Amino acid sequence: MMPSENLNHTTPFHSEKGKLVFPFRPLRDLVFIYPDPPPDKLGEQQLIHIPVQFKKKYHDGVGTILAIGSGYTNDKGRFYPTPSELKPGTRVVFDIRVPWGIHDMGQDGKKHYVTICGIADIFGITKGR
Repeated sequence: MMPSENLNHTTPFHSEKGKLVFPFRPLRDLVFIYPDPPPDKLGEQQLIHIPVQFKKKYHDGVGTILAIGSGYTNDKGRFYPTPSELKPGTRVVFDIRVPWGIHDMGQDGKKHYVTICGIADIFGITKGR
């Protein structure tokens, strides 16, 4: 799968025309990810309701990259760019235990939680989910 096939997912940060509009640009190798909302119900027939306080436990760690930094420089001065496959709009699997995030106003006028993590916290690119 080519990464460009994975750029059709919309978030509250997409305009009506489908353009990704996010007001922040991360530094170094940081990434801003809009996590998919956790499910409301579980089970094959969706009969098990998940209370709000337990929803994070059932989050699968899939989200959409909103913005990505250019890379980082190590102690010896060598620059490591971010992988070219990772770009805004790409859907990724990431570590949901990352404790950093912000709330920002989406294009729908509501505040949404955005995870801030490093490139190392991204495990892979999803295939058409």
